[in-house]
Amino acid sequence: MKKALSLLALSIFSICFSQKISDRYQSSQPQDQSVPPPPRVSFPAQFPSSNKVFLKKIDQNINKSNLKIAGSNLSTEIILKIDQDGNVLNISTYGKNEIFNKEVKAAAGKSTENIKWIAGKNNQGQKVIDIVKIPYRFKKL
Repeated sequence: MKKALSLLALSIFSICFSQKISDRYQSSQPQDQSVPPPPRVSFPAQFPSSNKVFLKKIDQNINKSNLKIAGSNLSTEIILKIDQDGNVLNISTYGKNEIFNKEVKAAAGKSTENIKWIAGKNNQGQKVIDIVKIPYRFKKL
């Protein structure tokens, strides 16, 4: 009898307290159909020579004396917003070390001064605003 009551209580408990998480989020956050999805970029924006040349320019422009206290193997992600004309609208850096992030952001700003990037293009060949993410690593010698 105890086993039957335990089994019945367990089944009632699992039925009562089971729920679908996806339905809960879908019902609370309806999609606004008037807002178009972001454009798909088939051909991402890039630095005129190449993104590798951009990283080399950052190596040249970075203030190495400020990085002596930052650590040995440093990494961050450089995020650039490029408009249709190839102008850099915004530069952001995301990494664990704030000092390194600030130095890389300043060096990226110097590296992109007065330089037009090759704008990103969608499937139809139209120039679109693009967000470029480039990982950057700095190793002390």
